[in-house]
Amino acid sequence: MHIAEPFGVPGAPLETLHAVLARLEDTGAADGRLILITDRQGERLQARYAALLTFGGEAEAIITAAAFGPAYGPAGAQALADLTRWTQARGWPVRETVLSASDFVRVLAEPDVDEVERLIAASNPSDPAIYTTLPKPPREEDEWA
Repeated sequence: MHIAEPFGVPGAPLETLHAVLARLEDTGAADGRLILITDRQGERLQARYAALLTFGGEAEAIITAAAFGPAYGPAGAQALADLTRWTQARGWPVRETVLSASDFVRVLAEPDVDEVERLIAASNPSDPAIYTTLPKPPREEDEWA
């Protein structure tokens, strides 16, 4: 498996999304899968995500910096939704894996083949709607007079 250097800039959702999509458009990858990597379980509104995309019969993999998800504001939530929709439009399955905070930082900084294979093996199928349904801003409580 060939693993590209991590794509994007940590905390820069739109820049990271555009870098990944440009790379994938260049490959013409018809088959693949999206594995979202997070360090939070059960706290989706505070979650930060990186993406692992495999394609070419898993011969190639792209891993991104942590730049997606609600933790990075509305742009982060939108970039996560856009990436998920892009892969869904191609029929790619969406999966998720959760890492501890320290492993999350370490693995994303210098991914190697063994760790990427463990991420793939540890991933679970996920409902794409979790990532494409943007969080609604908090509603102000009605004031009682």
